[in-house]
Amino acid sequence: MGSVSLRLSLRELLYEKVRLREELSARLGHERAARAGSDYHARKPPVHCGATVHSVLGCTYRCAYCYLPDMGISFAKAQPYGLNGEEMALALLCNPFFLPGRLGTYIAFGSLGEPLHEVGASRTMEYAEAFSRLLHNPMQLSTKAAVGEQVAARLAKLETPLNPLVTIVTLKASSKLEPGAPSPWERLESVRSLRMAGLHPMVFLRPLIPGFEEDALEIVKEAKRRGAAAVVLGSLRVTPSIVARLKAAGVDVSSILSEVGDRLKKGVQVSVPLHQTKEVVAEEARRTGLTPLYSACCASTLNVYLKTGRRVPCPGLDFIDERFCAKCPVSCRSIKVEIDLEEVKWAARELLGISAFSVEEEGFELRLSVENLERALSRLRRKVAYKTLLETAYRRRLNVRKA
Repeated sequence: MGSVSLRLSLRELLYEKVRLREELSARLGHERAARAGSDYHARKPPVHCGATVHSVLGCTYRCAYCYLPDMGISFAKAQPYGLNGEEMALALLCNPFFLPGRLGTYIAFGSLGEPLHEVGASRTMEYAEAFSRLLHNPMQLSTKAAVGEQVAARLAKLETPLNPLVTIVTLKASSKLEPGAPSPWERLESVRSLRMAGLHPMVFLRPLIPGFEEDALEIVKEAKRRGAAAVVLGSLRVTPSIVARLKAAGVDVSSILSEVGDRLKKGVQVSVPLHQTKEVVAEEARRTGLTPLYSACCASTLNVYLKTGRRVPCPGLDFIDERFCAKCPVSCRSIKVEIDLEEVKWAARELLGISAFSVEEEGFELRLSVENLERALSRLRRKVAYKTLLETAYRRRLNVRKA
């Protein structure tokens, strides 16, 4: 694979953000712009995979492993979010931690509901089309819905790359674990429909559940047959209520309880380590010709490459630690990133309140030399969302050290 060089500038991304925000605010008018600017999406910090957008709130699929009930989100109904497409785009542009553009923040649909639920699929499509037209950020959509040819074709028409993740967890126990969701076989046909439309669908094997390893291996084979490009392996997160629901659905939870131990507490989501299982499934994926990935962020990065041919490092920075890097065709570690170190000093001063004597790029880190190390570390802890902003823009970890 040939060498690739990429120049990154936070200042340019922020300039474009202001331009887009002012232009869209003027078009929407004062009342609608104020509505967008006061919305939750205009202030919430990003997660690892980028900016989550809630096009649909709630879900009626009633999956036993779902964390929504622990967050107060309804299993009884789903409803579309209140903002329209342009208003949601403006809400993101008002968010201090969001960066627009193909090198900016990834956008992910689906964290507080099913984005293609029949009551809200049109709202999700409206958002995706507005983002593609106005923002140009890479997007990702995680779904358990049955995706037909019409929806797949509409998604494929987007100019901005959209990464479809089709969640499939089990073949043999779906009726018990996911009683309200389309069958896993319908979802496998969704993979086929998306691929036939020209997209690069991936299977989201999340969560991997102890006792369902054979199912996971079979899902990988079936996904490959239907045109999946990759499989994303995700961990199981549990709370006391999730464990109770899994047990009621017939799952042997003894291994889960032995792993989480006394960390299991009401209202706290605890990750169940499944490193060995992930490696077994990853090896099967490689044998079948699928790329195994360990994060949704990497899936979006690979999708951009498959859709456009451009290699851009993952903003989640999983490639820095080779234990988490799946070594996909993007090869993030081999991309030469060009950064103006004086601009990094400016960004650290303006956004983090850290004055650095100098900045040096060492491997995949940007190291700021400061006089008062304790104060600088305190600011990094208090302004972690702005730290993420800088790391997204520069695709480098940001650290401080004593001058």
